[in-house]
Amino acid sequence: MSDAQFTLMAGVEIANGKVEVLSHGEADDQHSYGDPVSAANRWIGEGALWVHIADLDAAAGRGDNSALVAQTIDACRGKAHIELAGGIRDDESLTRALNTGVRRVVIDSAALADMAWVTSAVGDADDRVAVAITAHDQEIYAPGSAAHGLELAPLLEQLHSAHCRTYVVTDVDSKGVRKKSQRHVLDTVLKLGRGHIVCCGGISYIQDLHALTELVPQGLSAAVADRALYTDAFTFAEAMAALVPRYDLYHWGPPQ
Repeated sequence: MSDAQFTLMAGVEIANGKVEVLSHGEADDQHSYGDPVSAANRWIGEGALWVHIADLDAAAGRGDNSALVAQTIDACRGKAHIELAGGIRDDESLTRALNTGVRRVVIDSAALADMAWVTSAVGDADDRVAVAITAHDQEIYAPGSAAHGLELAPLLEQLHSAHCRTYVVTDVDSKGVRKKSQRHVLDTVLKLGRGHIVCCGGISYIQDLHALTELVPQGLSAAVADRALYTDAFTFAEAMAALVPRYDLYHWGPPQ
């Protein structure tokens, strides 16, 4: 067994004032899963030490859920580390996100069209700033933005040179559907990225988590589970129990 370690994060993705999940790259407004605060409290109660909060409306540029995001952050504070994503793509949104006091904020893939700003942001903010890498077939997937279709490898080289410390990777197909196998983008980031690498989404069954832990010796640090938790494929506690014999899930330390 490798000495490398793996952290499981609970995803709380917010759209239209409720918990929703991504489907084909868009918030699935046909299915919602209730109150984000209740969801966060549930996963923390089942053992989550990291919660990934994403504002899907802000990411899509169709408004935001800032008040509800703030309430969810407050519900997690002191109980779990918080990773905040969604709509972070300029100085104003980055400063606002950092001022919430969360452990980490994630710059949108759409911001990669302005690499001068992204590299400056990751260089100035130590390990509190991560970069989202949502891509298909070695190209950034960010429809409607100037970043869509940009070649992945050169961007990763620039981020490495800027000392980016964390990458949040979503491997999608040509329609934006999250992949649970043949994660070629994740493989590329594991080869070219440095620091913490987080796989976001594409987990349907416990077996998918087991497959991801096989990548830990290559540099995978964590994964975000979302849809499977809300569709009762497994509970967070069940996932923790299944992974405990393989890796120490607490290597990033207790919440502060």
